[in-house]
Amino acid sequence: MSEPDSRPGRAVSAASPLPACTAVVGCGHMGSALLRAALRQGLQVLAGSREHHRRRPGVPPEVEQLTPGKAAAAAELVVLAVPPGEPLRQLAEQLAPVLAGKVVLELSNPVMPRRGMPAPREPWGPSEAELLARRLPRTRVAKALNTVSAKALGRLGPVPSGEWRRPSVPVAVDDPSAQRLVCAWVEALGFEAVPAGPLTHARWLEHLAQLLCHIDAQSGRTGLVGCRILRP
Repeated sequence: MSEPDSRPGRAVSAASPLPACTAVVGCGHMGSALLRAALRQGLQVLAGSREHHRRRPGVPPEVEQLTPGKAAAAAELVVLAVPPGEPLRQLAEQLAPVLAGKVVLELSNPVMPRRGMPAPREPWGPSEAELLARRLPRTRVAKALNTVSAKALGRLGPVPSGEWRRPSVPVAVDDPSAQRLVCAWVEALGFEAVPAGPLTHARWLEHLAQLLCHIDAQSGRTGLVGCRILRP
């Protein structure tokens, strides 16, 4: 079987494999929105939360809530929906043994510095996904879904027939099989998955997300952040 074309902007093959089970670790606004969106599309998902004994308010009752380690161990695809920086670093260290050999989707964006405060890292330095990949050398890390908001996820319903209505989600990843898996899951959620090249391009996706948030703020903060890549 030939490998997919990973050049930016190329369409994803309809034969892309769908993960049998996906774990969403982190049950905040974005994690909870992902769980609900996956349920609406009939996808098998697990919730991973440090407070697994106490039902998180955003976790749908149909979703099993486990510890991050147990949820990740049971899944083929693991989505880390946690804040960037120290929380993500700590989680990576905690889950490193169980994430070995798995595909991990990282979707955070750097925190915008407040006026007069230093930036958390160099503006054009490595992305959170690249830093995560360095900490997890035996894990196949991908970057995606950082260009859409939790509110936009809440608007997703059954995949519409009109392609133009589907928001685009760029996917940056090095491994071809991981690209197929992540793109298939993104498509199943109701988006158009767009291969965006290797993981080093994840830093560009983070800047794209910051630009989209700036545009949203200038237009009245609708919270419906996303983009659409037009095709001929």
